[in-house]
Amino acid sequence: MTAVKKVFIALSAVLVWTAIPAASANAVSVGQSCAKTTLGTRVSIRINRKPVIVVCRNVAGRKKWIRAAVQTITTSTTSTSTTSTTTTVPEPVINYTDVVDPNDPTLHTITIEGMQPRTYYLYAPTEVSAESKLPLLLGFHGRTADGQFFRRQSLIDTYVPTENFIAIFVDGSVDQWSSWNAGNCCLTSTQNNIDDVGLVSTIIDQIIATNNIDQTKIWAVGHSNGGMMAYRLGCDLSEKITAIGIVGGALMDQTCNPTKPVSIIHLHGNLDPTVPYEGGGKFETPSIADSLLTLNKEFQCTDSSSELQKPNDAFRKKYTCQRGAEVELANYYEREHEWTLLSTKEILRFLFAHPRKA
Repeated sequence: MTAVKKVFIALSAVLVWTAIPAASANAVSVGQSCAKTTLGTRVSIRINRKPVIVVCRNVAGRKKWIRAAVQTITTSTTSTSTTSTTTTVPEPVINYTDVVDPNDPTLHTITIEGMQPRTYYLYAPTEVSAESKLPLLLGFHGRTADGQFFRRQSLIDTYVPTENFIAIFVDGSVDQWSSWNAGNCCLTSTQNNIDDVGLVSTIIDQIIATNNIDQTKIWAVGHSNGGMMAYRLGCDLSEKITAIGIVGGALMDQTCNPTKPVSIIHLHGNLDPTVPYEGGGKFETPSIADSLLTLNKEFQCTDSSSELQKPNDAFRKKYTCQRGAEVELANYYEREHEWTLLSTKEILRFLFAHPRKA
């Protein structure tokens, strides 16, 4: 065999990974403008010598490269006259530590490489068998509050022992506003492009690694800015989040492109002055109807029923979507920007009834 032929065979057997076109990976960095790139474009770059996938998103009204929530990408294939092979770039390892407070076993401090330490509170049932798969609920407070405030407000943790699920209450940004980067809201978390999606994705991975989690039932629920964050997780983390529950929130990222359908229950007061039902207000939020259908726009949701329900005095609307996802809206009359015990009961009822089917 000639030397030239040997070289040809060796080269033809090499797998060549090709990043998504339309942007040069060498010219891309997290936080940099992607104004000339199509929204949703994904590119692999290197941070601290590790491969990281970034995606072009609309952040506070500007197109920027941000770290992708789902760190997977499919490679191209090469073939010779006799072979054809496909490979996938492995998901990069995210270095982090998760430390339990010795004085409060519910309090965890998670430190992710490149991010400020963040805290969350974990509540789990004590009387379940090791074989039992548990749903996972992540709760997100409103702006200026914290995880413990939302726990006391919602009383979700009181249902943990009887309904057998794990509840986590995450603290927002480490500043006076304690907010979430939910797209075009709110304040410093958005302005500083805090990677709250990456934070939540890592927390979910940590909980799955240390508990027996039913991955058809991983839920994000939130109030106000926390509800906006739940919407964003439904958009950017649909590979992991199966359903979301919102009170007084809205979808702030109109570039929402989930890879899987997400079931949604949204409860809203018709007199809400902070996040108006019809949209607008201080934070220029979209209407609630637009929020509901934008998230699942690719999955052909159809109106299945509408009714005025008493004694709760709520106009209730339901949609059925492809692949088993469902959407439910309750517009409560004479209600403002509030989470009540009824909200908790309604949301838990819906979440347990809608595991991911595909």
